[in-house]
Amino acid sequence: MTKRGIVVAGVCLLLITFCFHVSAFAQTEGLNKDVGVLVAKIIMGFSLSLGLAGSAVGLGIAFSALLGGGQENFFKNIAVALMPSTQGIYAIVVLFANMGTFEVDPYATAGKAAAFGLAMFFSAWYQGVVCAAGIRSILEGRNTLANAMVSGAMPETYAVFALVMTFIMK
Repeated sequence: MTKRGIVVAGVCLLLITFCFHVSAFAQTEGLNKDVGVLVAKIIMGFSLSLGLAGSAVGLGIAFSALLGGGQENFFKNIAVALMPSTQGIYAIVVLFANMGTFEVDPYATAGKAAAFGLAMFFSAWYQGVVCAAGIRSILEGRNTLANAMVSGAMPETYAVFALVMTFIMK
């Protein structure tokens, strides 16, 4: 297994462990409500971190491809390279949109945050991969800027679906 695979498996295992503990807290009767709020805030912070980290990874991949094209092609293709940055913005939006729900229903908030964080991390990461491939295609002399933008928007679609679902889920 590669180093990247080990990291991804570790993050997934950590998140699954959090989810099991959240359900265990929800079923405990005499537990102080502050523990649920604390767990929800921790998972929301972890979700924010996943969204921001996913954007950082995606931007790193896309900008690596962009920098390989030299200075003359940098500003022509920068829009494609910037596409993975939106997941970090979505993560911040979800954090602020759910600030008032920690005390109301901390376990639902924690569940939404956990699912959202994973969706943001992986969509930003693979969006960076797709954008890097699009930039490489453009740098090879093909007239594929529109194709690169459309292809880069496909992983973004699932990030938007996850964002919308956090507002729909109760």
